[in-house]
Amino acid sequence: MAWTTPQFTKLVLGVATALALVHPAASIAGPVQPFLDQLVKKEKLPGAILLVSGPRGRQIATAGVANLKTREPITEDSRFYIASSGKLVTAVATHQLVAENKLKLKEPVFKWVKDIKGIQELRNIRAVTVEQLLKHRSGIAEYFTDDIGDAAEENPEKRYSIQESLAFVYGEAAEFKPGAEYSYNNTNYVLLGALIETADKTSYAKAIQRRIFDPVGMQASTIGARPAESRLAHGYEYDRNRPKDVSYTGWNAITGDGAVVTTASDYEAFLNALFKDETLLPEATVERMCQPQAEEPDSGYGMGCSILDTPWGPAWGHDGSITGFNAETWYIKSIDTTVVFFTNGDFQSDDPDVVVRAVKAYLKN
Repeated sequence: MAWTTPQFTKLVLGVATALALVHPAASIAGPVQPFLDQLVKKEKLPGAILLVSGPRGRQIATAGVANLKTREPITEDSRFYIASSGKLVTAVATHQLVAENKLKLKEPVFKWVKDIKGIQELRNIRAVTVEQLLKHRSGIAEYFTDDIGDAAEENPEKRYSIQESLAFVYGEAAEFKPGAEYSYNNTNYVLLGALIETADKTSYAKAIQRRIFDPVGMQASTIGARPAESRLAHGYEYDRNRPKDVSYTGWNAITGDGAVVTTASDYEAFLNALFKDETLLPEATVERMCQPQAEEPDSGYGMGCSILDTPWGPAWGHDGSITGFNAETWYIKSIDTTVVFFTNGDFQSDDPDVVVRAVKAYLKN
């Protein structure tokens, strides 16, 4: 297509406007840079990015490489798979449908997913509600087990559809009766992704693009990714002390339990749009999302939102972890501070406590 001068000018202005939404202020590395350097060295991570923004400014630090083969460095534009941090995106889209009166939290989910091949073989599916899926109280069996991991390793380029993912637990016994307990479970959010597809009459990827990415200006964010893209951070695990590229598991994800590939700045914009600006949901809805479950207040989970205890009070958001990728994405309301951390490796220690330590480093500024 040949662009005329007016068309090109309009395009450039539109891109500049969108970029302003996701790059709200000049950034400095500040004291978070030495913190990140030490973390990457201690945990033996290939690379990482840390963004902290709040009343003391906006700091972004990068360290290491995105690709061990090419030695491409991590930059502010590097795109990471963020695993279960993407569940917050699915939850927001679900709550938007509730706000639009297209579905109700207390209604059974079955009518939204009944056309999925073999779905009747999923135990509890006829009784579980939308709210129980959001809260991880469905009792439905976990699909993300060694079986799908082994299958993905045998065929790393395959993208598992909603039906193919759910089929791994067809016929499996339920863990408990719907509503009886809390048990974090990826199958719940695969089903919510299916619900979103049915309600919006489009793919999960297109629904999230329209509902989340476009309104927030997240131009560097996608559902899934293509491996040829140079900006992607490759994920690594160590096999006999040698790094092994395990990126495909993340890049090929297309279901609602965690399929977002994004940059730190894009995801900062999402968190701010959700928790500060009321761009995506009303404040009252966000408050309900992020309140601890009355049934099990110590679960650290609301209705699609995780709650992390910090010295400054609760942080709202979600973490994500899969072999080769880890993410911490949080907003601490009491100090109006947003934290985004992505890495393309696995931690060596059990609890690196990245969020609290990062904020403490930031507050030294």
